[in-house]
Amino acid sequence: MRILKLTATILFITLVTGCASFEKSSSVAADLQQDKIINLALNQRVQDAVTQVEQDYLQAKDENFSYYAPRTWQSVEQDLVSTRKLVNRFDPNNQGFFGGPSESSVLASIAEVSVQLIQAQKIKHQVTTILAQPLADIEYLTPKVGKEWQRDLSNINHNIIQFINNIEKNRAVSRQQIDRDRIQKKVHDLEINLVNAEYYSPLEKQFHQLNKQLIPQSYNEVFLGLQRLNNVITTAPRDTTALTDTANWIKKDIQSAKHIAADVNWINNLDKNQREEIVLHYRATLEGLGLKFLNQDLSNLSYKAQVTTFERELSAQLAEFATKESDVAIIDDAITGDAKNKIKNTLIETSTEEEIAETTQVTTHSIVNN
Repeated sequence: MRILKLTATILFITLVTGCASFEKSSSVAADLQQDKIINLALNQRVQDAVTQVEQDYLQAKDENFSYYAPRTWQSVEQDLVSTRKLVNRFDPNNQGFFGGPSESSVLASIAEVSVQLIQAQKIKHQVTTILAQPLADIEYLTPKVGKEWQRDLSNINHNIIQFINNIEKNRAVSRQQIDRDRIQKKVHDLEINLVNAEYYSPLEKQFHQLNKQLIPQSYNEVFLGLQRLNNVITTAPRDTTALTDTANWIKKDIQSAKHIAADVNWINNLDKNQREEIVLHYRATLEGLGLKFLNQDLSNLSYKAQVTTFERELSAQLAEFATKESDVAIIDDAITGDAKNKIKNTLIETSTEEEIAETTQVTTHSIVNN
């Protein structure tokens, strides 16, 4: 009986111990599974954070933050390298004093990079706002700058870099405005120099070759033209139409002045008999044109009166011709088909007959006079 009782007791103890051991193993397995889930979540949180900040970094890099905030950008790059090393060492199971970096330290490092990126963005916005006009002008002028002006352009770019560095150092706003105005002045001077070199200087060089004493009136006309061009350059240096038109007028005036200078110099070197021959030649030429085109004898007029008469009569004829052309245009608009062609032919035939009669009259008149 005692043996049976002892056996039952041992069996009971064994069953109780076995159940306890099974429950403990199940609890440990559950804890391990829970830890695994937690660790995965921690690791995913760190990876998401570092991925986001790296994407922000790449976008900022494409937006040229390194130019607009160089000092801050350098800190961003250094901090990002350190952060990536921490992330690579991070292990949710091995955190703390004797292990790798903790989650909080990794996330803090990532947050610091993000803060630096935001600071760089603020500096860029500040720079592009206060330097909006100089930066736009530099972008416009840079392709136009040749070797002669490269030093001026480099100096301006250096001033802009200094300006950005001062902003990163939180220089006073009033000082920033002074520096900005100084940069804008240099940019404006460079643009004026470029336009002067293209439009003004070549004409000024030709102008100085003219003889003021020989042709004072023509010389003064070119001088006034250069003043007009200079005014266009200083007030509208990018108005290429106005610049080109004004420069072309000055070119014509210079060419005319050169011809006039040559003619005046030639006349001054003629003797008395040669001068008379020249006058006779031009009078005969104008008188011949008067007979041919005006059917008038201009020989009894002075040369000045000949020119005035020829100009007046020729202008009147041109005005009459323009009126006839206008009448034909009106008829063309009002009449169509065969009737239009018939009227055109009639006008052409009438005009031809008048021309033949006029030519015959002029020819006869010329023969009689000769």
